[in-house]
Amino acid sequence: MRKLFVVAALMGGLSLFGAQSAFAQTTVSLPDSSLTTLFTATVSEQARVVVPGSVTFSVTNVGNSTAASAASVTIDQIVLATATKQLKVSIQAAAASFTAPAGGGATWSAGDVSWNNPSWTNATGASGALSSGAYNTVATCDAGVATCSTTNLVFSLAANPAVSRSGNHTLTVTWKVESIGS
Repeated sequence: MRKLFVVAALMGGLSLFGAQSAFAQTTVSLPDSSLTTLFTATVSEQARVVVPGSVTFSVTNVGNSTAASAASVTIDQIVLATATKQLKVSIQAAAASFTAPAGGGATWSAGDVSWNNPSWTNATGASGALSSGAYNTVATCDAGVATCSTTNLVFSLAANPAVSRSGNHTLTVTWKVESIGS
């Protein structure tokens, strides 16, 4: 019993010291409330770009050119370094020619794909043809705009009577959107 009484007495003493130190706290007003902090948001050049995920040519006669359905391209949320800079939209083929379906055979070259000069909102379009050696301009967005777009970009595939294999002939392209000007 004695041991129990001593432990209880020590614990009671500890709790008294803890309570006494809490009463020693006081609130102090700071003498200067005019301190300031500058926040800076560093914004890089940027834009949201939406291009077609695929373009399909439904070739029913290899002796005739074939147009794909109209494609949409949208660039919005444009933020550039100056009000005079523009965005240039270009495209390049990843290979010199399409990949023929299993079994090989003749297929189209990248240069057999061309596009029209559609109307754009806040941009100037340019007709052209694919190349695997260089990016070719599709459009240049106007300076100082927040968005530019088209809904009627039409890609065409030239006639190629040498194609004798049915199936999917495929070609990957890369889009490039870059700021130009100063």
